[in-house]
Amino acid sequence: MHSSKLILILLALIGLSCFANAQVQSVGVAGDGEFTRITITSETAMRPDVFLRETEIGPVIEMVPDQFRLAHAPFFAEPTGGVLAYTLDTDRIIFELDRPMMVMREIDLPPSGSERLYRYILDLSGVSMARFQAAARRDTSRFARFEADRYARAEAERLNPPSAVPVEVSATLPEPPSSKPAGFGTLLSLAARQRRTIVIDPGHGGKDPGALSVIGGKESEIVLKTALKLKRMIEEDPRYVVRLTRETDVYVEHEDRVTKARNWGADLFISIHADAAGAPTVKGASVYTLSTRGEARIERTAKKHGWNLPIEYGTSEEVSDILADLTVRETKSNSSIFAEFLVPELGQAGPLLRNTHRQQNFFVLLAPDVPAVLVEIGFLTNRDDARRLKSERGRRKSATAIKRAIDAYFDRQDLLLATN
Repeated sequence: MHSSKLILILLALIGLSCFANAQVQSVGVAGDGEFTRITITSETAMRPDVFLRETEIGPVIEMVPDQFRLAHAPFFAEPTGGVLAYTLDTDRIIFELDRPMMVMREIDLPPSGSERLYRYILDLSGVSMARFQAAARRDTSRFARFEADRYARAEAERLNPPSAVPVEVSATLPEPPSSKPAGFGTLLSLAARQRRTIVIDPGHGGKDPGALSVIGGKESEIVLKTALKLKRMIEEDPRYVVRLTRETDVYVEHEDRVTKARNWGADLFISIHADAAGAPTVKGASVYTLSTRGEARIERTAKKHGWNLPIEYGTSEEVSDILADLTVRETKSNSSIFAEFLVPELGQAGPLLRNTHRQQNFFVLLAPDVPAVLVEIGFLTNRDDARRLKSERGRRKSATAIKRAIDAYFDRQDLLLATN
């Protein structure tokens, strides 16, 4: 039924391409609903405004470009990955969703290399209906202002059509500010001015070599090389500050790793390890966040090591306890969110262990106020994984996967900040 709906839409839009210069070449949708990507290619850059809306047909994402024109023979992919259908109206594209999703990342790519078209990309992530509804309510007033502004401009042009005689305008006059509401890209860039601190923790080291590879080498050396490569990648991005708990083959106590991260003001803590198993056939990456049992250790561990939360002096003990509990819950939630971004990226770098996102009582995950994960990038007891993790290409792919997850996670943070 999706195909028939698209055919009807295309027939209705034939006239649009007859009088307009070609622009949109294709619309693509790919993903599984937890993470879905919409890609639109065009001959000129697209800078649409994007709105989350609750409608009679359910949740939708409404995209309104500055100009919307179709190529002579555009390609339209089948809807999938949580997108039930999409409609190309005369001035907008409406994506009907079969589950609540939010825009986590907006990417605008110019032509490069063999790619001659512009690409506009929306990365979507599944959220709860309550979170979608809250975001849609925030978008309601922005959408109303946007539509009113578009109507007012159209009426002004209808009543006062532009003169056919060119009018010279002084170059010294400043361009009037646009009344168009800020798009998501602008909101994200404003929210992202704060640099985030990423702490990378290469596991083991020194007296603790960790697992031994079946093809030679120690876990401590392999994860350090991966961490150093990741550090170089992150340093190339001006949005981040990156720190390593160790940069040489030395052992750092677990509590010191967490203390360093907190002292550096870490926004995210990533401990990198390589796994081992009794069966040589077991392979694949996995990601750990703190278990319920581990959560019960946080309070006494924080007191023991002086990991005090920044709660205002003079706050009553009852209120302090509530604030501390909320902080721990938010930290655990953000850790899980990052893990969910990381899992599919690791799947692009190599195989994944079954039930990839796991919970465990690891000490390095116990900071009450720093979102943290422990990532096992593969099994050194498996020959395929061991060769991958020891190779330059394999380390680069693992580091790239983690960097992409970091970007997606903080793009989501920026989006939530921008829409609050």
